[in-house]
Amino acid sequence: MKRSLLFASASFAVIVSSSAMAQVAPPQSGVDAAPQDEAVSPAAANDQDIVVTGSRTIVDGSRAPTPVTVVSAQQLQAGAPGTVGEGLNQLPAFRGSTNAASGQTSSTSANSGSFINLRNLGAQRTLILLDGRRAPPSTVLGTVDTNILPQELIKRVDVVTGGASAAYGSDAVAGVVNFILDSRFEGVKGSVQAGTTTYGDNGTQKVTLTAGTSFAGGRGHIVASGSYYNADGVDSTFARAYGRAAKVVIRDPANPAQSIIVSNYHNTIFTPGGLIYGGAGLGLGVQQFGPGGTVLPFRPGTIANGVQTGGDGPLLDLTLMAKVRTKSAFTHVEFDVSDKFTLYAEGSYGHTRNQYRQVPDFFIPAFNAPTIITGNPYLPASIQKILTTTGQVGFQLGRYSFDTPPATATTTNETYNLVGGFRYKLPSNWQLEGYYSRSQNIQLTKVANDLIYSKFFAAVDAVRDPASGKIVCNVTLTNPGLYPGCVPINLFGNGSPSAEAINYIKGTAFFRAKVVQQVAELSVRGTLFDLPAGAVAVAVTGDYRKNSVVQIADPLSSTPVSATGLRAVPAQVLAGAGSYQLGNVQPLNGAFDVKELAGEINVPILADTSAIGSLSFNGAVRYTDYSISGSVTTWKGGAVWRPVPAITLRGTVSRDIRAPNISELFGGSIQSQVAVNDTRNNVPANVIQSQVGSTNLAPEIAKTYTAGIVFSGIRGLTASVDYFNIDVKDVIASLTPQQTIDACTASATSSQCANLVYSNPAARTGLVRVFTPRQNLSKLKTSGIDFELNYATPLGGGALQVRGLMSYLLDYEIGIPGGATTDYTGVVGTSANPKVTALASVGYTTGPFTFYAQERLIGKGHFQASNEFYNPALADNSVRETWYTDITVKANVGTTRRLEIFGTVNNLFDRAPPDIPGGSFQLDYPTNASLYDVVGRTIAAGVRFKL
Repeated sequence: MKRSLLFASASFAVIVSSSAMAQVAPPQSGVDAAPQDEAVSPAAANDQDIVVTGSRTIVDGSRAPTPVTVVSAQQLQAGAPGTVGEGLNQLPAFRGSTNAASGQTSSTSANSGSFINLRNLGAQRTLILLDGRRAPPSTVLGTVDTNILPQELIKRVDVVTGGASAAYGSDAVAGVVNFILDSRFEGVKGSVQAGTTTYGDNGTQKVTLTAGTSFAGGRGHIVASGSYYNADGVDSTFARAYGRAAKVVIRDPANPAQSIIVSNYHNTIFTPGGLIYGGAGLGLGVQQFGPGGTVLPFRPGTIANGVQTGGDGPLLDLTLMAKVRTKSAFTHVEFDVSDKFTLYAEGSYGHTRNQYRQVPDFFIPAFNAPTIITGNPYLPASIQKILTTTGQVGFQLGRYSFDTPPATATTTNETYNLVGGFRYKLPSNWQLEGYYSRSQNIQLTKVANDLIYSKFFAAVDAVRDPASGKIVCNVTLTNPGLYPGCVPINLFGNGSPSAEAINYIKGTAFFRAKVVQQVAELSVRGTLFDLPAGAVAVAVTGDYRKNSVVQIADPLSSTPVSATGLRAVPAQVLAGAGSYQLGNVQPLNGAFDVKELAGEINVPILADTSAIGSLSFNGAVRYTDYSISGSVTTWKGGAVWRPVPAITLRGTVSRDIRAPNISELFGGSIQSQVAVNDTRNNVPANVIQSQVGSTNLAPEIAKTYTAGIVFSGIRGLTASVDYFNIDVKDVIASLTPQQTIDACTASATSSQCANLVYSNPAARTGLVRVFTPRQNLSKLKTSGIDFELNYATPLGGGALQVRGLMSYLLDYEIGIPGGATTDYTGVVGTSANPKVTALASVGYTTGPFTFYAQERLIGKGHFQASNEFYNPALADNSVRETWYTDITVKANVGTTRRLEIFGTVNNLFDRAPPDIPGGSFQLDYPTNASLYDVVGRTIAAGVRFKL
């Protein structure tokens, strides 16, 4: 019975933290479609050459060997008028990106921002640039929340879908996303809009204002922009029919080799009023406390394997989509000191706030459930009589506390960034550029109404004071002053705890992280000499970057629960890093710096006039020296061959890196609860997993290949097909707790044995905690084919524009060298890897009116056999494909047409997501929110103006 009970509790373990899943699991268009040769980047002023994103020497995008997709601001607004991040997440290459629904699984890290995830390789492997410069980080992971970028000033976004570390440094493994700003904007523009779902929730409001002007006779220019955005969120998964279906994946009790999906599931390991786990006369999970402490039989559902269909167990519910509020401000000023020398400076501020509800207080038998000790004055007489008659010391109580306020996590994130730089024109068309930036990010996360374990176990051990006859905490009699103000709590029956007791056992956990990034860069570029086919262009860049973090937490988060004065505290609770049920983020302090030297060359080998067309070569190399992880060299080689004007062939091979971030290097313990099998002792166990950083980490190394063809032989039409193959070695990850245990079982001398903590260390029994330090552990490989088509033509007195983007996934594998490799190709449950993702759009403008429609496809997928809904007896374990239709109508009004009225409907046909319970690493979240729309049909309307 004990074994089945422990494994049953695994159904609930995952909701404690998303970290509970295996750390070697997957890292989690429109009217103004720009042609590819507009894939330009940094802040080019006046008549300066504009350099292609992904290169520092190429000024003609049609001759760039690396694929670049360009998305205009108008296109992003037409597809998703809320935020730039929402628009980008609709593109096929960004499957698996984090949004307000998918980013709320943990109270120990940044949540509910918009973190771009290119190729689903993880946001930490996508480099974010702002006008060609490294964007300020928003988290201790070094990732960037695009919500804090100056939304209204973004002119377009260049997406480099290939490795670019040789050009830009670390993190550009999957590619680069470069946000290009309209820093030369003149005039005043703004917008006001609001929206809601057809269910009447997740109301949104957005206001923006931008102004720019020249001064000093045109030698200077200043632009300023501000924006505000709010989304009310959806508090409950039960707000949608697919959430109310309460589906969950479990192992089939009749056939453990397969998994099944059950509806209307209720957990069997606890109840709102308390489920009794005792000895003779009490039973294991057969009696429960009803209202007022009445003892009632527990009615199980039709499946009793941790969850059940129907019955008395609780329905589990979470926030469907978090509340999100963002504010940003940006100013850019530049001045031409002479016709050759320009100075510029800019400052920006971004603020985000998000909030979501955590799970209620939970108490799992054989993990953290309290032991109710005989003599507790709140006990019903019938239960006390059984304890006295049978001589039992007490019993455990499984409880899911709907009668105490659930913990609520609120995160505020503020980013400040200052930049100063110059551009200088040297003789012979050479250019010298340099800049210095300093950014500061402050993240404050508070978990209100978090259960304080130490106070809870003091309060639950109630006794009657022999002197006064009052009910008091036992510790006030045995250890006076140890828990001042202790208020005893009555847990017998839903609604029994008093307000005073609830206030006593609750507190606010918090952590505050301050991340500072300083970057200095100096670059020079120009032409060395001329060849018959053209000029040989070179660029040389030197960089210095320093990142530091100071993270503090409340005292209780780093104060483990002590058994002093308390009776029968579970060993797993005593093994925790802090005193709270959720959170317990540890202090963090560390820094590293980077010195880099890079060079790039572009050599035209054959001119267009040659018999076989034009041919050019592009190469780059970068030497990087990290103060902690050492030195590494990255490089890239690419070629472009245009045999005829209508056809271009391109290809690259590169060596790219991702260096360990501050959290991975210096991070303290991040806790979660996991159900495991202690294979050394052959018993199941619920344990605390503690993930910790390591300064012994080395950079991840990736080898990337791309090859493609571009066709442009028809007026107004361009089409491209590109193959990509990315193979990452030394991926920074952690062994799962089970893998750590198994390694120690296989060899008593294994280094992993030191990561296991037992309540009885001498006998190595009573496993309570498993440390999982980060290591250069695994490998990751993905490949696929990208398709893009753009077509624009006059039609019927107006203008027609058509665009199509599709990504076909050939391969996505994760494994451990020398160990098993798991194929996630097509998996859409615990990963976001459908084989096909696509977006097709059409826009038509005639007179003052613009009509726009787009179709988004999340292709058919399947469940992964090891841990998802999977039946080996079925030939087809598939998940249906999902289509979304979005439409936008715009009208310019007035004689000058400077006022635009628009309306947008996303998910026009209100398509519900497929049933993928557990898709967000939570057994009670009904789908995979990083892939599918979870809120349904959304309507937004507003006005834009330009003066």
